[in-house]
Amino acid sequence: PPQPVAEEERLARKRRCVAGLREAGDYAKAAGILLAVEPLNRFESDVMCTTQQAIELLDAVDHPAIQLMLDTFHMHMEESSIAEAILLGGSRIVHFQANENHRGFPGTGATDWVSVCRALHSVGYKGPISLEPFRRTDDRFGVPFAQWRPPHEDESNRLSASSAFIKSHLTLTEYRR
Repeated sequence: PPQPVAEEERLARKRRCVAGLREAGDYAKAAGILLAVEPLNRFESDVMCTTQQAIELLDAVDHPAIQLMLDTFHMHMEESSIAEAILLGGSRIVHFQANENHRGFPGTGATDWVSVCRALHSVGYKGPISLEPFRRTDDRFGVPFAQWRPPHEDESNRLSASSAFIKSHLTLTEYRR
């Protein structure tokens, strides 16, 4: 069974991560691009699970080409307030993934999109917003495999509806504060 990581090992991992990100940042800067770190939930990572942990890592890396990506799916599990986490990330957010609490299409779950969009508006976020819905109904392979396989039905309408849903919330947020 997995064992807890000793503090000395955790710090060594962080040092390696910081060094690697600084090096990657130099390559990114030379190429004129940004790289973003994404906090993942505790079931997928033990390195960085919260926005606060990501900020601490970014502070240690201290490289302008290394920034932050947030994903509402992971935030549902790790943050006490998604909106407050967005505010904490602030201007460091360069990419945002809009996903439901069950990793489905936006508008089909329990995410408070009004507070999410208000927070994005408050920090002046104008960057890309992507959808990463995972399929749960593909019984050909089971969920662990199906979520990464091409869908067996056309999802264009569901993707379009989710995109329109997010866009409408962002638009309304600008006018209804």
